[in-house]
This record gives sequence, structure tokens and C-alpha cells, in this order.
Amino acid sequence: MRLLNSLFFSLLLISAFSLNAQKYCTYNVSGVVKSSEDGSTLPLATLEFVINEKSAITDVEGKFEIKELCQSNIQIRIRYVGFETLIKDYTLKTGNNELEILLDPSSQSLDEVTIEGEKAEEIASLQLSKIGAEEINKAPAKSLGEVLSEFTGVNVLQTGPTIAKPVIHGLHSNRILILNNGIRQEGQQWGQEHAPEIDPFVANNLELIKGAAAVKYGADAIGGVILVNPDDLPSEAGISGKASLIGASNNGLYSGSGLLEGGFKGIDGLGWRVQGTYKRAGDAKAADYRLTNTGMKELNYSVGLGYHKADGGAELFYSSFSAEYGILRSAHIGNLTDLENAIGSDRPLFIEDFSYDINNPYQDVKHQLLKANAHKTVDGLGEFNVQYGFQHNNRKEFDVRRGGRSETPSLSLDLYTHTVELDLNFTAGEYWRGDAGFSFMYQNNENNPETGIRPLIPDFENWTGGAHGIMRYVRDKYELEAGVRYDMKHYLVKRFDQNNQLQKPEFDFNNVTGSIGGLFYLQNSWMFRTNVGTAWRAPHVNELYSEGLHHGAAAIEEGNDQLVSEKAVKWINTLSKQTTKWRMEFTAYYNLINDYIYLRPEDVALTIRGAFPVLRYQQTDASFIGFDTDFEYQVANPSTISAKLSYIRAEDLNTNAPLINIPASQAQLGYEHKFASEKLVEPFVRLDVIGVARQWNDPRVVTIAEIREADQNDEDLFATDGSIFDIMEVPDGYVNFNISAGFGIPTKNGNPIDVFLSVENALNNSYRNYLNRFRYYADDVGRNVSLRINYSF
Repeated sequence: MRLLNSLFFSLLLISAFSLNAQKYCTYNVSGVVKSSEDGSTLPLATLEFVINEKSAITDVEGKFEIKELCQSNIQIRIRYVGFETLIKDYTLKTGNNELEILLDPSSQSLDEVTIEGEKAEEIASLQLSKIGAEEINKAPAKSLGEVLSEFTGVNVLQTGPTIAKPVIHGLHSNRILILNNGIRQEGQQWGQEHAPEIDPFVANNLELIKGAAAVKYGADAIGGVILVNPDDLPSEAGISGKASLIGASNNGLYSGSGLLEGGFKGIDGLGWRVQGTYKRAGDAKAADYRLTNTGMKELNYSVGLGYHKADGGAELFYSSFSAEYGILRSAHIGNLTDLENAIGSDRPLFIEDFSYDINNPYQDVKHQLLKANAHKTVDGLGEFNVQYGFQHNNRKEFDVRRGGRSETPSLSLDLYTHTVELDLNFTAGEYWRGDAGFSFMYQNNENNPETGIRPLIPDFENWTGGAHGIMRYVRDKYELEAGVRYDMKHYLVKRFDQNNQLQKPEFDFNNVTGSIGGLFYLQNSWMFRTNVGTAWRAPHVNELYSEGLHHGAAAIEEGNDQLVSEKAVKWINTLSKQTTKWRMEFTAYYNLINDYIYLRPEDVALTIRGAFPVLRYQQTDASFIGFDTDFEYQVANPSTISAKLSYIRAEDLNTNAPLINIPASQAQLGYEHKFASEKLVEPFVRLDVIGVARQWNDPRVVTIAEIREADQNDEDLFATDGSIFDIMEVPDGYVNFNISAGFGIPTKNGNPIDVFLSVENALNNSYRNYLNRFRYYADDVGRNVSLRINYSF
């Protein structure tokens, strides 16, 4: 009831603000869409204003008009049957702006910016969501997982305040593919506390596909695909850049990021870029106390060089990510009695004064990526793309160890990954488009002997290969598509048994996946997308052979070498509409996963390194059903209200019981008002109210005390009930208020200095998020005030 009252009050507050909104949006856009081949106009072309979420359709003369936009920087996606989709950025001036947009026939090559946009459109029957450069530039110094949580239907699985990984429709880790600048991200992502090793500052935009996109992107895409896209390299002479400075109050965070790029005089098409980020934070603070040992620091950089012309090009890219993350000290308990007392305690067992020091336990993670890419258009055939990627991921985890060994890591892994991809985009006749490709990956994962203990997971080699084909039939009122893919995976595992004898078990997994779907342009600008896709995921080596304490998870994990592949079928439907005043998107889905792999709590154990829950990998059949909805309405030209809602229900079909760690229902209401000013550039203020319900579909609770008592009495608590359980009741729901504001300060060279201020958890609530894995020991972060300053030149 308290949650409903808070949301109702917020809705009234937003409505009251909206009644006082005035007209200050002064950017008008009109123009014509033509063929680049012969200059003929293109009637009934669709224009989508990506950032402003508006749309238009050209008239019989190929002309269009959109009035009273509120932002000077816009991005337009233009679609027309028989022509390549074009995505282009424009900077508007106050008043009227005339544009002439040229589209290339589908038989011709695309310029570089169009290549990136068209790749996402290859799965037309799955809705593509996007966070553009404008939204990214406003964000505080958040991790990639936290930035991605702005997407409806995406939650964050946290390990304290510093480690966050995305959860799409209840799925995370190896069930989500992340493409970092076109390269499949391959780190030690199997752990629930292993965050993506990607600097959000490298991205110009983030794109999300929520469906089972395995046909296009390969095995493991059961939950969805995330595309981290840098901006296109410059193609003309000159130097430009941007810089950002960020500070935050809660954990004393300070961060700086800079980018410099340019082209070469006399060599059109050749461009370069260098970028770097430094970030440092100390112990975070809950509403009433410090979260000891939750500091972090990052040092990241990237360089790029590319040459692109109309008929082809090539590009080199290198990035380095280096980070240290403190792990909440209170999650590592010395004995069973303290563990029992710590679970559900109002306050952590360890509370110390603020510090930037990162002590044990902590993670030290480094990730390097090298990409080489080339594309070439062949007349009469299509565009070929070839890409090679190399990644080196080094992960060290440091525990609280006795005997002066705290500086020796408890886990030290090196993962080397090589990927090769070949792809062909082609047209076949007037209405057919196709995409075919082949991919290969080789991995070698090595434990470093410096740990001095039996490794949590063994060394292994992984060979993976796949081939796919997709065909699309494109007409004015609809698009139909179907695809098929075959993947195989081979593991060679190298481990020592309990008798210290070397074993080399081998595993082979393979599967065929497919998808079929359609995109339908309905009356009155409504669009409907439907897609049924299959996906699969082979068990990871950690699920097969984990053996020991996983310090970052603060739990003992045991593998299961009898696991088989997960196999999923996901049906997802999206209904959407955009007008000049409002937009709406509603997505409903059902995901059935056979042989779903999960970590099941089974016991507690006292070791020489402390007391920890014991978890074992098991399998069951599971279903995920839910919906997401987004709504935005321009109540008056400078003011907008928005609403988001997500719901998911997940079940263990074998026991008819809930699954664990499934996101609770969440609603968000927002109000944004833009002001007219002669001295400032586009000033605005925004209020967001986020309500998270209690997870009512929660598993049964078996406490640490009950497990200990059963062990002492030699009883089996799970002999008659094998359903998933938790060791503590789920936390209550909560409502948080976030406030943000921003403006630009004009400068003589025409590029403003942008200033953004945000206040998260403005009321300094004490709460615990169900998806924070340290909710057992401490509250979530309290009030946090952030300041960000950007300058481009």
C-alpha cells in the first residue's frame, strides 16, 4: 500500500507540473527524400527521429515536415523499400531547417554510418531499443550494466555498489551476448559477480535486442543481445574531441574521460581516434552506515584507425580495460555462528570510516581487445565483411588469507580468445534481402599456479564454429524473415582428480537453431513485430567442474559434469506507435528453457577461509513469461511525461516452484521540462520516481540455522522437497526519487560547456534490492549527488 500511495502521489505531482508547461521548442525540420542514383523523389518513405522518438512519412512528392522539436542534435533513420536504410545525425538551428536526404539503392554499398545501422536492422522482426549519445553523455560515471538498466525489461544483478551486470527478461551472464565494437565480448563472465569489462565512455550508442537472436549472433543469445557501438571514425581532415569530468558525493568518486579524433589532409576516408578514462571511488554509503571495502578504480583506453570509401574499407581497433573492485568485507564471515548472525542483520558486521583503500577481498581484472575488420562491395553480389578479434582476459580475485598470503590471489585466470567472422549481405531481386555468414572461435583458459591452491575451475580449450543464413522479404506494408543456424562446440578440459591424477575429459555439443518472424506496418502509424526463435547454450566449464570457494560470490560452488545443453524457445511480440505528440511500445514474451542450469543452495560449510553457503549446479525445465511497456507523451512542447513498467514470472516446471533471483515488478514515472533561455543552451529539469515491488513469486526459505540443525541431526531437508530455496526472506518493495537537471553554457567557438547534475535516492531511503547479491548483509546505497561537465571541440 505504501508503494501504491507513493506512485499515486508522484503521478499527481507530475500532472500538476505538466499543467504549467509552456511552448519553448523552436526547431522545425522539413525536406525531401531522393534517390542518390537518379535524383527521383521517394514517396511514402519512413523517417524515424531516433532521439526525439517522433516519426514522419514523405508525401507523394517525397517531402516531409516535423515542427517544434525540442533538441538541436537529432538522429534520423530513413527506410524505403528497395533502398538501404540510412541513419544520419544532424545539428539544427533555431527556426526552420531544410534537409535533402539521399538514399542508396540496395544494390549499392553503404557508407560507414549506414553499415552499423543496417546490421541492427537485419533482425527486423525483433524490436531494437537504443540509448543514444545524448543520454549517455548525461549519465554519471556508471558501469555498463548500470547504464543498460535504463532499458525497460533490463535489470541489474549487483554484487554491492561497484559490480553490476545486465539481466534481460530474467537472464544474465552467459545467456546474453555483448558485442563490443562488433566483437563478441569474451571474459570470465560465468560468475554472477563478473561484470562486463567494457568502458561505457567508449560507446556512442547502446542497442538492445531482447529476443532470442541466436541465428544472427550465435549460440548463448537466449536472453538477448547488447551492441556497444563507438561512433564512426572521421573521414575528413581536421581534429576534434571531447572531455568529461565527473564527481559524486556518496563514495567520493572522481572520474575523467577524454577523446581526440581526426582525419588526414589529402586522404579522404582515413581517420583516427584515441580515448581514455580514469575512475576512482572509495567506500560507498548506505543511508545509515558505510559499506566497508566497496571502493573501485579503473584505467581504460582505446585507439582506432580506419579507412572507408563507398565501395569498401578497413579498420583497426584496440582497447584496454583495467579495474580493481572491492568486495564488501561483511560478506566474508569467519565462522558459522557469525554467518548465521550476519544473514538478515540490520547492519553489517564490519563498519569502518570512509577510505579509498581497496583491501581484501577484492578483484583485479584486465581485458584487452584487438579488432581488424575489412568490408568490400562486389557488384552483383553484395557486401563482404571479414573480421578478426583477439581478446586477453586476466582475472585475479584476492581473498582474506592467513599466514601472510593476502597478497597472493585465490583465483588467477588467463583467457585467450581468437574469433574469425565472414559475412555477406546481399539482395536477390526487388524484394529479397539476405545475410549469410560463418564464425569460428578458439579459446584457451589457463590457471596461474601462483595461487597455491586447487583451482576453482580447471584449464580448458574451447573450439566453436557456426554458420547461418537469413532471408527477408520486404514489401511496403510488411517484412517477413526466416533464418537457420548450426553451431558446434568442443571442450578439452585438463584437471586433476582427488588423487592428483591428470584427467582430460572431452565434451561435444551441437545444435540447430532457427527463427521466423515478421514486421507489419499497420494503419495510423502502428507497427507490430512478432518473432519465434530457438536458442541453445552449452554448459560452461565452471558449471561442469567448479570445485571450491568462489571468493567473489562468497560461496562454495560445486560443478556437475552430467549437465547437458540448455535449449530455449522464445516468442516475443511488440506493438508500437509514434506520433508527433506521443509514443508507445508494448512487448510481451514467453521463454521456455529446457534443462535450465542454476546454482542451488544445498548446505553451509566452515573452511579455513571462513563460513560460506554451499551451492551446486543443477538443471530443470523453466519458463519465463512477462511484458514491458514504455509510454511517453508531450503534454506541452517543452514538457514530457513518461512511464515504464516491467513484469516477469519465472517457474521451475519440474517442481512448480519459483526460481531464485528473478527481477521483481518495477514501474517508473518521469517528468521532464525544458526551459527557454537566452543565456543558457537547452536547460531542463527532470524528476523520476522508481517503484520496485516485493518479489511475491519467491522461493521457499530455509535458513542457515535450519540447515545447521539438520546437519547435526543427520537429516535431509530436501529428501521430499527438491524445489529451489533461499536462505533469507526477500526484501520489501521500495520507492526512490531521482532528480536531474542540465544546461549548456555558450562559448565563443559555438560549442557549449554542458553541465548535468543528478541526485539519486534523493530521500536517502534505506532499502535492499532483491537482485543485489549482498542484500543478505547490508542495505543498498543511499543518496548520491553527481556532477558531470562535458565539452566538445
